[in-house]
Amino acid sequence: MHPELFHIGNVTIYSYGVFLAFGFIAAALVGRRRLAEMYRNPDILLDLVLTAVVGGILGARLFYILGHWSYYMANKGEIFKFNMDGLVFYGGLIFGLLFTFAVGKLRHVRVWTVLDLCGLCVPLALAVARVGCFMNGCCYGKQTGMPWGITFPGLTGARHPTQIYELILDLALFAFLWYMRDKFTREGMAFFVFIMGYSTIRFTMEIFREHAASGAGLFFQMLSLSFFVMAGIVLLFRYRILPEVTTATESL
Repeated sequence: MHPELFHIGNVTIYSYGVFLAFGFIAAALVGRRRLAEMYRNPDILLDLVLTAVVGGILGARLFYILGHWSYYMANKGEIFKFNMDGLVFYGGLIFGLLFTFAVGKLRHVRVWTVLDLCGLCVPLALAVARVGCFMNGCCYGKQTGMPWGITFPGLTGARHPTQIYELILDLALFAFLWYMRDKFTREGMAFFVFIMGYSTIRFTMEIFREHAASGAGLFFQMLSLSFFVMAGIVLLFRYRILPEVTTATESL
């Protein structure tokens, strides 16, 4: 494991932070290509990505604290410790979308365009970020006797490499959504299929994942189940809720 990649003076460059940045870059490149395919101006994407980064990190940290509430109430000084540990995807998604919607409204970007771009690009960003999790030695799994178990520094016994499990599943979800990108008949479908897919992935990962706080795994499983049901209802009634896909020839 290499949680610290290198130092620049007194500044420590963490592997998780580097790969999180790589994830956002990969998502931005995919999003830019998708906007170009839709005959839209792709240059607006930088504003959306930067906004998503700020809102995403704040929301991801907040949800992690909620999931480990007892620990942080006993260690309040740890709440504002931003060393790239302790982030939860769902909080990042909610706050990232809220921040992005605000900027998108100012730049006259349609909500459905933002949602479908997120649904398409976020799985790739998550997959890249999981490389950082693995190098950081966080988000590890429970003890296992499987031959691919990995011993993480400071822990006893071989563990499920849940970071690698999720990386593979995230890439599979991204590949499926990319293949289907022009086959969705309603706007917003890419986003809600992504929500259902990732909720399933995260629910499954919590079976193998180990948390420092008791009950955290159940909290995130219930959260995953809630998102899965919400997205499933939207997709079930998509012909009433979601607008038809239209060919976009105008700029954003």
